[in-house]
Amino acid sequence: MLNTSPDKPVFFRLQSNLDLRVAVLEVPRLPCLASFNKVDQTLMATVAAELGSNILKYAGQGRLRVQGLQDGFRSGVELVAEDQGPGIPDIEKAMQEHYSSSGTLGMGLSGVQRMVSDMQVVSAPGQGTRIVARKWTAAPACATGSAARPPRPAATAALQLEIATANRPCYPEPVSGDSTLVLPVAGGMLLACIDASGHGKKAHLLAQQLAECIRASASPDLARLLRTAHAMAAGTIGAAMSLAFVDTASAELRFAGIGNIRIRCLGSTPWTGIAREGVLGERFPTPDVQQFALHADDLVLMFSDGVRQSLSAQAVARLHLGSAQQIADKLLRQAGRATDDASCIVVKCRP
Repeated sequence: MLNTSPDKPVFFRLQSNLDLRVAVLEVPRLPCLASFNKVDQTLMATVAAELGSNILKYAGQGRLRVQGLQDGFRSGVELVAEDQGPGIPDIEKAMQEHYSSSGTLGMGLSGVQRMVSDMQVVSAPGQGTRIVARKWTAAPACATGSAARPPRPAATAALQLEIATANRPCYPEPVSGDSTLVLPVAGGMLLACIDASGHGKKAHLLAQQLAECIRASASPDLARLLRTAHAMAAGTIGAAMSLAFVDTASAELRFAGIGNIRIRCLGSTPWTGIAREGVLGERFPTPDVQQFALHADDLVLMFSDGVRQSLSAQAVARLHLGSAQQIADKLLRQAGRATDDASCIVVKCRP
């Protein structure tokens, strides 16, 4: 039997982009998501961002409601997006891959559906829209008895990951030409940082399209993913892209990039990955897949060229003190260039 948790639902009223930004920051921190891993918390923040963006784009205003769920031993979260806008005339068509009635290249409802366990859309012309998206934890939320969550494999338990992203547009643009992705794939985590050439809406649309391309083809094969993205970007303004795969069983990071996106590991053995010179869609060199062993307390930073590399040693040392999200936000705040889009992915390794 499906029940809501005893925690009260949390409502976010959406009337502006600022309201949406607050909601996206707060959703992964809510108590009803405490049992989720960092990746699923990030996914739910992405769901809130996409559904909230649709509300502002098509209806002008609306609200998000977030509520914990219980289903026997299983726990989860329910996110409801509601508006009184014009409604969706053809729900089946709206759920098709890459469909957009406004001509944008966002992930759309089909992309949201892939990130959650189940989703329902209720809408009709002139009657508004209500979307219910539910995400369940991967295993029962009990701690004892035969139905308890199985222990993590020893190799994985030795190293846990805390991952966060941050992205902001070049002033005064309303949207960023950078994009980041954090995706669970077989055997580990796939990280993608994308920087479309230029700024503004055109760069933003290409960055979103490339992100969706990687999401649809996600695998640990970084060279193949870069080739796929290069083919998709042909004839566009071009972009830089770096990919990293963290193998959670072997505690190994693999990296490959084309263009001006960098990766650094700060820890007992500092390491800097090297992306090949080129532009996706224009000049594509053979990808160079590099490997690096990760250890407890390592800090991995992957960032676009909108973030300066010249952080002082003191500033770098202080980075380790915060959470992954605090580090990501601080990196853009302290090292982000005012004249460029800026984005980063932060991975904290914990014993």
